[in-house]
Amino acid sequence: MPMPMPRRFRSTHTLAATALACSVWASAGAQVNTGTPPMDSLCPPGALVDAAFRDAAVLTMRQLVVRAPGQPSHGAVRRALAAAHVDGQKRPWHHIAAYEGNLGLIGALRVDPTLRTEAADWLRWQVRHLPLRGADQGVLHDRWVLADGSQESTCPPDIDARHCQQIDATDSTIASLFLMAKAYLDHGGDAALLREPAVRLALDRAGVTLARLQQPDGLSWAKRSHPVAYLMDAVEVAAGWRALAQVQEQVWSQPAAAQTSRERARRTSEAVEQRLWDPATALWRVSREASPAQMRHWYPDTMAQAWPLLWTSPSQPAAFQLSRTAWPRAAAQWRGREQSWQSRNVDPAGFWWPAAAVAAHCVGDTAAATDWVARARAAWLKPQAPFAWPFQVSDLLWLLWLAEPGPPQAPLPAPTPGPDR
Repeated sequence: MPMPMPRRFRSTHTLAATALACSVWASAGAQVNTGTPPMDSLCPPGALVDAAFRDAAVLTMRQLVVRAPGQPSHGAVRRALAAAHVDGQKRPWHHIAAYEGNLGLIGALRVDPTLRTEAADWLRWQVRHLPLRGADQGVLHDRWVLADGSQESTCPPDIDARHCQQIDATDSTIASLFLMAKAYLDHGGDAALLREPAVRLALDRAGVTLARLQQPDGLSWAKRSHPVAYLMDAVEVAAGWRALAQVQEQVWSQPAAAQTSRERARRTSEAVEQRLWDPATALWRVSREASPAQMRHWYPDTMAQAWPLLWTSPSQPAAFQLSRTAWPRAAAQWRGREQSWQSRNVDPAGFWWPAAAVAAHCVGDTAAATDWVARARAAWLKPQAPFAWPFQVSDLLWLLWLAEPGPPQAPLPAPTPGPDR
């Protein structure tokens, strides 16, 4: 998961004032199933997020999209509403991280399938920026974009060099691309887009890169320069392989390739159970190389216990069952420490971790999940700074997991390009 970066808060839009509004509901042909989670998971969706909060979140998703027709940046999804960097000329630069944008749109598509248009533009943006050959084949490094979309860079002026040519993890970023393609298809997207030669080639090359990261035991390295096999990455990678298999079979008519992808998913899932479960502690290890998990650490040790719960497929439920006991035990360590995890952001970096609320709901701790949602609602709908950092776009996957799809409460003008909001 991405680590914090310096932020300057320059958000001036008035989203909270229009929290009851949203854009036109799904057009004919949209595929919405209120009982289906946003991805292949045994954790059911919820109805803890009210319609006004849901609609405000969907509008935020729309506002995070860069709308700059004719520019290479068109369709990019910003990580946050506020600029992440201001250069020496006082120009605000926004951070683009493909993993974050994919997760956010996957969640938002479930409750508002009309975001298919934004999803298509976002998929094309990723295809345009994905290297197809050389040492970086399939590695979609983070980008930085000016607020008006007129310039993009992997290293904007005056930024710390640590944030240049950066990607948090290659394996989970590629997996999120496959999951994004599947979500687009599942919610009424045009399969012809996924058949476009450029799109198909990019997904193929990304698959080759992900396969090269998979080790003989089935787990994947996070990236070539960081040969560590993480639990949280592994369960996402298994889900990504399953998503690619669906595209290969249903869109490209490649049953043999789909079977290979499903086999890679199976090997990954089995390796998670065999190599990352620690029977001595009855907890998950953070990585293949890590010591036993320490519950005094919220991230990654505690949150890692939730990831197999959230990402495990119904076809391989063993990890889900292990996490049904591991997550409650881990979360219990964060009750009574001044305040519980649902009452404050216990991550030292300040992140919200809405996935914890989904995990709580999944194991029947609806009270904790409800408390977390109420706290997020109060913070994210503040009129002076709605959805302010440390909110990030990927939070929408988990927030909207706990919302029901439905018609918007009121119409709202479509977002338009403009200055930093």
